[in-house]
Amino acid sequence: MFLDGDRVPPILSGIVMKFAQVVIIGAGFAGASTAYHLIRSGVRDILILEQERDAGVHASGRNAGMVRQMVSDESLIPLVREGADFIRHLPEEWPEAVEFQQKGSLFLGGGVAWQRLKADTETAKKAGIPAVFLLPDQACKKVSVLKGGDFEGAVWCPTDGVVDIHALLHGYLQHARAGGAKLLTSAKVLAISTQKERVTAVVTESQTIQTKVVVNAAGAWASGVARMAGAASLPLCSYRRHLFATDLLSWVKPDWPFVWDFTEEIYFRPESGGLLLSPCDEAEHPPGIPPVDPDAPLWLYRKLKRFPRLCDLPIKTAWAGLRTFAADKRFVIGWDPVIRNLFWVAGLGGHGVTASGSIGRLAADLIINQDRKGVRDISPDRFVR
Repeated sequence: MFLDGDRVPPILSGIVMKFAQVVIIGAGFAGASTAYHLIRSGVRDILILEQERDAGVHASGRNAGMVRQMVSDESLIPLVREGADFIRHLPEEWPEAVEFQQKGSLFLGGGVAWQRLKADTETAKKAGIPAVFLLPDQACKKVSVLKGGDFEGAVWCPTDGVVDIHALLHGYLQHARAGGAKLLTSAKVLAISTQKERVTAVVTESQTIQTKVVVNAAGAWASGVARMAGAASLPLCSYRRHLFATDLLSWVKPDWPFVWDFTEEIYFRPESGGLLLSPCDEAEHPPGIPPVDPDAPLWLYRKLKRFPRLCDLPIKTAWAGLRTFAADKRFVIGWDPVIRNLFWVAGLGGHGVTASGSIGRLAADLIINQDRKGVRDISPDRFVR
């Protein structure tokens, strides 16, 4: 295996404090799952660098925890299907109990959105994802609050659900650490040294780490990491999305599936006796924890007008997170076309939770086998061919 052999010779002035065969930048779902699968494949000398004090502070910990297999891009379906199956059937050696509530999902649509949803459903069914068309009355029987709503039809996906994102993330990390990986928090990367189109060392405030492979799993910071290394400039952009939680609502049933209206792009699901909702807004935003836009509740209420029984909900809390996309909305997983030993696991958009298990498995396979061709539709070199 290419990870074997002598250590990289020192190329920096001063004392090199550390060496790791693989340095993973970012301890969110992308980095944690990649570390987990590398460990399972026999790679032991792994160092995960996380700039925050705790893992999962950003996108991996600021989402709705929905496991969703219905996607519009056919190239992503195998990964979301495999990822959802991984969550439903976690390995026996999984170090932490992870609650997965397989309550299903209900997708609604009208007009052009309904035609698109029907086409997506047929594609998903061909890929083996169970999905059933429902009439509006049938959808209302599953979620009574939809009565009077403006939609032509619905799609029921019974194998979707909601997962405890924090337990899932820390399960990846705990297994990786038990297998030999090290996690350093509060370890912001300040520089990346290269020589002859290869990374030789990663520099943080406290140490320099020589390495043979760097995994760029930095989420919204992935483009900045690439610039430090002189890697390919890929069209990645981060967008803010808001989430709202209501007070207790006596009429909410905890066994409801999550509901996603494709016409106006809004979703909601039961949470702690109330509802968790998002207006599915997208506004470009730099890396970091985005503030809540004071107008965001208005966007939510405007979209909820399609469902009379959901008007005037008592909002208790609001927060925002970032989702990072490539220009074509597909994942970016594979070797960098410029820096030979830098590997991308980025641009996961809103699918990082669902597909985490399959993304980490694919990344580990490509790293260990030095597969530079990778998967064409999600390989970084699709932007520079």
